[in-house]
Amino acid sequence: MPLRMRMIRKVLIIDDEESARELLKLSLEADGFEVVTAEDGRRGLAVYGEHQPEVVLTDIKMPGIDGIEVLRRLKNLNREVEVIVITGHGEMELAIEALQLEASDFINKPISDQALSIALRRADEKICMRAKLRDYTTNLESMLQKATEEIKKRYNFEHELIQTSMDGIIANDPKGNIIIYNKGAEWICGYSEQEAKCHMKVAELYPAGQAQEVKRQIKASAYGGEGRLINYETKLLSKSGRTVPILLSATVIHEDQEEIATVGFFKDLTEIKTLQQELLQKTRMAAIGQAMAEVAHNVKNILYGMKLGAFTVNKGLGRSDLAQVQKGWKTVTSNIERISRLSLDMLDYAREKTLSRDAVSLNDLVCDVCSSLAAQFESSCIKLEKLLMEGLPVILGDAEGVRTCILNLITNSLEAFPEDAVEGRITVHTGLKPDGRVYLEVSDTGRGMSQDVQDKIFRPLFSTKGARGSGLGLAITDKIVREHEAIIHLCSEPQKGSTFTIVFPTGKTQGNQGRACCDRPTG
Repeated sequence: MPLRMRMIRKVLIIDDEESARELLKLSLEADGFEVVTAEDGRRGLAVYGEHQPEVVLTDIKMPGIDGIEVLRRLKNLNREVEVIVITGHGEMELAIEALQLEASDFINKPISDQALSIALRRADEKICMRAKLRDYTTNLESMLQKATEEIKKRYNFEHELIQTSMDGIIANDPKGNIIIYNKGAEWICGYSEQEAKCHMKVAELYPAGQAQEVKRQIKASAYGGEGRLINYETKLLSKSGRTVPILLSATVIHEDQEEIATVGFFKDLTEIKTLQQELLQKTRMAAIGQAMAEVAHNVKNILYGMKLGAFTVNKGLGRSDLAQVQKGWKTVTSNIERISRLSLDMLDYAREKTLSRDAVSLNDLVCDVCSSLAAQFESSCIKLEKLLMEGLPVILGDAEGVRTCILNLITNSLEAFPEDAVEGRITVHTGLKPDGRVYLEVSDTGRGMSQDVQDKIFRPLFSTKGARGSGLGLAITDKIVREHEAIIHLCSEPQKGSTFTIVFPTGKTQGNQGRACCDRPTG
């Protein structure tokens, strides 16, 4: 696996499988590399300290110190060491974590020569680029003293560094005019350099409202200090209309205490986000697979109830006892509803759905859901109260998905009361957090939950309601919340009630909602 202008001379292999170590060692030595090996993470760190190799290949799963911890410690020792992690099947979550810890690459077992060659070539290119940058920094002072031709060479070199960066680099002046736009930005955004510099403002590269949010975060101190932004997740809007997730770092440049430009460096997170979604879907399907025994148990109980109802109907028909027939038929229809609800909830939880991103009025959805449940509350002793903030900004999301969340939370609160409860209250509250995030809160005065129940409440098919619940309502709610990049909190205490809160992310709001109210209790 020859490398053009190779910078890598020495490679360290860390793997607890001797055969895998020796096979890699033989292959790399045949290609001219100097190779040292270690049988575990602790020994690998010691060997690295002795030999200082440019590249480390480490297995993720090892006894003692695993590959992730080895990567973390190596980066603490030397930020420039290139670490390639070796993964097995089913370790994609660890591979993603390794990339977030600045691993150079990851390759799967069994290792192919082609995959190893590509990974080493990428590592070599990064080492070569750093060497060039180091040389450039070291010689900067002498370069400034050279003649006009040398200044021109320096400019060309700087330009080449920016243009050949695999990451996007964009700089804009205080008016939003784009003044630097490299090849990486072209690949990610889809616009040519001429289009961006001559016809666009930097805000046009973001979804509506997102550029203002980025600017606000740069001026704040949450992500690296005032005037800086470090590893901030946001989105760009490509020329084709595709929303591109990115990891952005930016800084404001001043001259004589006057702001002259803002420079942003960003990575395309599409592939990592796709891997995370695939992992999430696999995890969700695995959870359903593990819960099949409980599903079978639930179905068996439902079928037993249907058989009991049918028996009662037949017995009543035989005696011409209409009251007994009606009693049995009520049992049959109740169990038909139970099995229908269980089936639909399982399908809803398992399937992948493409969410729309529309302007959604949270207050309107709350009012609609409460209206649909009005008859149910009127026939019970539970009061329903709405406390909705006036002028609440809309959120960008899937209206049907958000509506499902509201319905599930209110229904869950209603079912939190004993069937023989003589009074109770459910309150639905909307508002704004101090940082501008929109939130929905559903609280009840029901029986509450122990800590053990709270730890399991979002698990598929976990239910404390017996025949009244499918065990999927809150799991579906949690899924929809995560798909909206929102957060759901639960606060509960036995015999004192529960409060569920959904907080939607910043940068997703625009305009004002049309409906807002503070209703008297219903029921």
